[in-house]
Amino acid sequence: MLKKINVVLIGALGKMGQAIQNLIKKDDAFGCIYLVDSTFKSSEGSCDFEKFFKEVKLSGARDLVIEFTTPIVTMEVALLCAELKLPLVTGTTGLAENGYDILQKASKETAILQDSNMSLGVNLVDALLPRLANTLVREGWDAEITELHHRMKKDSPSGTARRFAQTISLATGRRIIQGREKGHVSERGNEIFVHSVRGGTIPGEHTIYFMGPDEVIEIHHRALSNKIFALGAVKAAKWIMGKKPGLYSMLNVLGLKK
Repeated sequence: MLKKINVVLIGALGKMGQAIQNLIKKDDAFGCIYLVDSTFKSSEGSCDFEKFFKEVKLSGARDLVIEFTTPIVTMEVALLCAELKLPLVTGTTGLAENGYDILQKASKETAILQDSNMSLGVNLVDALLPRLANTLVREGWDAEITELHHRMKKDSPSGTARRFAQTISLATGRRIIQGREKGHVSERGNEIFVHSVRGGTIPGEHTIYFMGPDEVIEIHHRALSNKIFALGAVKAAKWIMGKKPGLYSMLNVLGLKK
């Protein structure tokens, strides 16, 4: 009988952490859940994860780390997971270039799954975008993205909006611009504009617009609750166990990318 997966859940008191907790506790694939919140602090203000990991005696054999926190914590945890050969699933958004560099470095030693959005719908849209974008933009169509989130969201634009924009950019060669400044109102260049709206308690909405002569295509994804992201994180956690070192995404989990 396969041993159950022990999980360290970092960011356990956040909305995502609580949603993931609820799912894991009902899933027979998982065993012990170690919850880490903001009380684990070092003198520098960052979480002392190394001390905690040693206290719970994580071995890496059937142990896993799930993390939804901040970019600084993500980088620290990724390096520690690499050292201990622990698989990591992280959904933290707002990572800077050095954050992705650290994930790449850490993924040489252990399996890391990083994704800005773990929902099935968003990943399917992202997988379908390249062909659609390439065809329409080649015909001279304009592309813009809007995203709406709750008033407490820290990063802007959202990781999902950046991801959609990057997918379109790679497919078409167009550059990404956040917002619109004076001078872009009446003239269009070789750009993809991304717009952010913040307010209320909106879990997340993203709309991709392709606008051509006398017709418009809209691709709209609306998250009705955080549960869809938690479901994706739990699915990713089961998938990544036993995988070779490398940097993965939900596209790998869903079989949309090798």
